[in-house]
Amino acid sequence: MKNNSSRKTSFGYRFAMIQRIHTALLRDGMLTLGITTAQFPFLAELFHEQRPVTQDELSKALCIDPAATARALAQLEKKGLVNREINPENRRQKLVSITPLALEMKPGFYEVLNTASDALVTGLSGQEKKAALSLLDRIMANGITARHEKNQAPERQKKGQTGRGV
Repeated sequence: MKNNSSRKTSFGYRFAMIQRIHTALLRDGMLTLGITTAQFPFLAELFHEQRPVTQDELSKALCIDPAATARALAQLEKKGLVNREINPENRRQKLVSITPLALEMKPGFYEVLNTASDALVTGLSGQEKKAALSLLDRIMANGITARHEKNQAPERQKKGQTGRGV
């Protein structure tokens, strides 16, 4: 069987490498803040949301397994960076919020993030950065759509639906 994939034409290879390089660039800075690169996306999402969110919302927003989300949040809670409380609207859910301690680290957090991100786009013009962000947004949207369709397929199969026209 001939392998038609090549690093010269593989988007997946490039996405994976960029993610690993970005993680490596973040690692030391995040460790000085007392968090790991595995905990980083949860704080980033909570800083972005600026409101309590459920663990499920975090898992979905970050495309991270719910069990991994629970583990990372438990570690962040032990460090005093997040609070998890029962959701009064749905007692089976936990609401996650940022603590004052996490808010104190926010400027340093974004400094580390911006330094790592800037390193990846060194030498690109403002127009090139804008074009790259636009393309990456479209690629992410395609991935989210594909993941949503993949996750919906088992539900349709369970119900005897094919997703095709009536």
